[in-house]
Amino acid sequence: MRGFTDIHSHFVYGVDDGARTRAEMEAMLDAAYADGIAAVFATPHVTPGVRAFASERFARHLEEARAYCRERGYGIALHEGAEILYTPAIERIALEGRLPELGRTGYVLVEFAPEIGYSEMDGAIGVLRRAGYAVILAHVERYRCLYSWKNAAKLREKYGVKYQVNCSTIVEGCSFFRGMKLRQWFEEGLVDCVASDAHGSRKRPFQMRAAYRALRDVYGRKYADRLTKLL
Repeated sequence: MRGFTDIHSHFVYGVDDGARTRAEMEAMLDAAYADGIAAVFATPHVTPGVRAFASERFARHLEEARAYCRERGYGIALHEGAEILYTPAIERIALEGRLPELGRTGYVLVEFAPEIGYSEMDGAIGVLRRAGYAVILAHVERYRCLYSWKNAAKLREKYGVKYQVNCSTIVEGCSFFRGMKLRQWFEEGLVDCVASDAHGSRKRPFQMRAAYRALRDVYGRKYADRLTKLL
């Protein structure tokens, strides 16, 4: 099957802890094509208001990635984006409408420190919603405050937040307790998408096809299709 959408990856080289060289980026793009990915968002780590981001380098290297895909005939759509680490410094930038979105979708992909409490997360997402952004919470399985299904459901009901799970969590597994909570989220339809969070062709690779097959075999094709084609 072809046509997966991967909304979370670090394939653009020289901007974060993902691909370090152009050759490594190209190897990741080769792997994405082989994995059946039709659209992928470049989501380097950014911390607005705290750490400067090399935006010009990112744009230049993303264009190099697009040129490489054209030369190879891959037909993969490469979109700009960011994985935003939430800090209090974001509030002013968000209210000014200056956060990097996933393409032009109106969504922002947001991560928090894993130990964040529920009330703090609720307040932060409220800030982003008031600023007009729709929120996708990256690798939701990392946040202990959401192990309570009721907490995750409340954020969904209150803010319309969407939840992303990493392919590696599905394919490689996780702790018993975390796995039990994830199964509940999937069974209740609380997870909105899976994405690779790929950082290399070998280190944390894409694995979209393997995750899709695992989800299809347990939860059915319809839900697996939806989880791999969010945008």
